[in-house]
Amino acid sequence: MRTRPGAVRVRATVVASALIALLGLVLSGCSGDDADAVTSPSAVARPTAPATPVPTTTSTLRKATASAPLNYVALGDSYSSGMGGGKEVGPCRRSPNGYPHLLAKEKTIELTSFPACAGATTKDVLKKQLDVLDPSVDLVTITIGGNDLDVGALPVACAKSQTKRCKAAVTASVDLLNTLQPKLDKTYQAIAKAAPNARILVAGYPAFFDLPDLEKGNVNTDELSAAVAADTAVASLDATIETAVVRQRNAGTDIHFVDVSFLGHGVNSTKPWFVLHGVDAYHPTAAGYKQYALTLHDYLG
Repeated sequence: MRTRPGAVRVRATVVASALIALLGLVLSGCSGDDADAVTSPSAVARPTAPATPVPTTTSTLRKATASAPLNYVALGDSYSSGMGGGKEVGPCRRSPNGYPHLLAKEKTIELTSFPACAGATTKDVLKKQLDVLDPSVDLVTITIGGNDLDVGALPVACAKSQTKRCKAAVTASVDLLNTLQPKLDKTYQAIAKAAPNARILVAGYPAFFDLPDLEKGNVNTDELSAAVAADTAVASLDATIETAVVRQRNAGTDIHFVDVSFLGHGVNSTKPWFVLHGVDAYHPTAAGYKQYALTLHDYLG
């Protein structure tokens, strides 16, 4: 499913507040591994996604042509390298099915450098990935921050029920948000300085789980509490990333946060866009990366 301008999008800032409120209600009766006393699902409101159009800006992005395509560089972590998309190569797990290569299938976009690497943190981007940038770069994409918070541990810890392990994983991730903010600021500033003529698209992370329709009843409260806990942490991460992006844009940089939704295709859905097993578990599938590419493409106008 392609997310188009004007279509329903799950904005990180809205979802974060909604999920946090829901998390408080769901966990109010939980203690340790005991989730039997969870608040009745009928008393909990399901978060809704507001309709928000793709933002318009005074873009500095030059008009590309097939003969003079955009000079594109892809930075970031495993979500940027395409881990999980299939046919990955090397220790950085770069895949031809990752969103950088999918974007570059456009004749007007040329992927000239692809340093994105699985396991990368903001520190790795600053130390190992920025040397490929220069004033000739027209477009930069990046997904980063998840490894700084160890968000990848959330779906494993919260896969089946709300346990002490799940709570601890969520708490650990959320507690690191304050330390992530200055790291993101420094990273985006460094990218803008190294590639002053580029449009920078910062892609967020999709929620791992699809929340059940509480109005239909028959909700497994253990599964609900675990899903809400994990998705709360991811939404809070995205909100932190978006806040850092807005600060950089207010400073004059052509930088944008791109909210990517896997709504209806979470790990607990019938058609997940996440790998469920193996070393690539909880990374997007080829279909998930296609959704990334389509959403990013919309932001290019």
